Amino acid sequence: MKPSRAAAGESDGAGGGVDLADVQKTFDAWAPAYNPTHGWTLPRRRAARLALGLQPGDRVLDLACGTGLNFPHLRQLVGERGQVTGVDLSPRMLDVARILIARRGWGNVEVRQADAAQLPFADETFDKALCSFAMNIIPDYMRAIREVRRVLVPTGRFVSLEVRPILHSLPYLWRVCAVDMSHDVLGGLREVFDEVQVSRAWLGVILIAVCFRPAPMRRDLEAKP
Repeated sequence: MKPSRAAAGESDGAGGGVDLADVQKTFDAWAPAYNPTHGWTLPRRRAARLALGLQPGDRVLDLACGTGLNFPHLRQLVGERGQVTGVDLSPRMLDVARILIARRGWGNVEVRQADAAQLPFADETFDKALCSFAMNIIPDYMRAIREVRRVLVPTGRFVSLEVRPILHSLPYLWRVCAVDMSHDVLGGLREVFDEVQVSRAWLGVILIAVCFRPAPMRRDLEAKP
C-alpha cells in the first residue's frame, strides 16, 4: 500500500488560501467571458480527451466541466449509446453549459452542481473521467482525486490536464483563477492511482496525467504464453 501524504507529514490537500466560496464566486463572475478567453486551452484539452481512450457506449465524467468546452468532442467519442456527465461548483458556468446542451439537442449529456470532493454518484458509475485545468483550483483536491477513483469502474481511466504550479506562482493568478499554489496534484495522483503516465507540453508547463485503476497489463506480460 502506498504511504499517505498525511503519514509523511505532508498536506492532505484540504485546501490552503482558497475555499469553496472563493472558487464559486470567481467562476460565477468568469462565466460570461470564459469561453472567449480560454481558446488557448483547446489543443491540450483535445489531447487529454483522446488520452481517455473513449469507446462508443462509455460513460464519462467531466469533473469541473465549467461551460462544457469538452462536451462536443466527448459526446462525439461516446456516441449515442454513451453518457457524458459534467460536474461543476459554479451555477453560472453550468448555465452556459445547459444552453449548449439544449442548442445541440443532446439527450445523453447532463450537468450537476456539486463539489468535486463530494461527488453525488454511486461507486463504479463511470468508465472514464476527465479534469481539465482544475485540480489546482479544487480546495480539497486529494479528496477529489479519491472520489474520482471511487466512481470509476475497476478498469477505469482518469485523465488530469493541469498547469504546473510554476505558472500559478505569478502573483496575480490566484486572485483571477482561485488557484491554490500549494497543491501537489501529480504527487496526489500517484498516491491514489495504481499507475500514472505523464506527458508534458509547452516546455513542461502543461502536463497530461493518465491514471489507471488497476495498472494496465504490460505488453511483455501479454506476450507470455
